[in-house]
Amino acid sequence: SRRVFFPPSTYLKKTCTILFVEYLKKQFDSPPYSQAVELDRQTEVRCHPPPGVPPPRVYWLRNGVPLEPDTNLIVSSEGHLLVGQARLQDTANYTCVAENVAAKRVSEPAQLTVF
Repeated sequence: SRRVFFPPSTYLKKTCTILFVEYLKKQFDSPPYSQAVELDRQTEVRCHPPPGVPPPRVYWLRNGVPLEPDTNLIVSSEGHLLVGQARLQDTANYTCVAENVAAKRVSEPAQLTVF
């Protein structure tokens, strides 16, 4: 009998591929809504971002410019905008932005009016 040898490069290799699907849905679960608040009162502008993998990072725009949180305007761990004591200068359009490696979604602006 005759033996046949194949060089190592011709062996069939069995491989396993893991596929990670990254996405960010288009629609916010609940976009922020406009509201009016009395001077010196607390309020919360809620934003429930669209589902995504990985989960999106949430941040806010104030009149189209990235919001710089301060001691009175805080973004919660859930992504909601918390206003400790509403000031007249807090009157603005606030936009929720959700972003991950797959996409970036921007809500319609919500008007916060302090009176």
